[in-house]
Amino acid sequence: MPKSNEPEWPSTPRAVVDTNVFVRGLLKGPVTLPLIEAWKDGRFILVTSEELLAELFEVLARPKFRRYFTKEDVQELGRLIYERAEMVSPSVHVTLCRDPKDDIFLGVAISGKVPYLVTGDDDLKGDEELKATMRERFGVHIVSVPEFLAILSAHDKSQ
Repeated sequence: MPKSNEPEWPSTPRAVVDTNVFVRGLLKGPVTLPLIEAWKDGRFILVTSEELLAELFEVLARPKFRRYFTKEDVQELGRLIYERAEMVSPSVHVTLCRDPKDDIFLGVAISGKVPYLVTGDDDLKGDEELKATMRERFGVHIVSVPEFLAILSAHDKSQ
């Protein structure tokens, strides 16, 4: 029987979350905030790397975000991530994205054997060839926030 490309559901789903989704969630975006709350509630395990965290904190430190986040907010987020996230050192480096800066997200997902990469980036979620390659070769499903929230709801109902 051929292997299914659908990820098996462990006790808690695991996902890499793109920086843009995290930032929008922290800005209390109506689509992305529920994802951040689901992570804080333990409904999925955030998988990340030092490089992805460096990018996240560099973005959050930009002057345009200072009016939205205090230094303490960013420190609290860092503490939560380091306490709750699964850290991965990417051992796979791919060059599959139109934007080479996005390849790190793919590398973390592949290296961590993570079934979901949650993104709002059209270079990732809008590239059907990339999505097929990631799903078929690596078992990584590139999904939008609403798609992942639906996956979490289905997972919750199955438990």
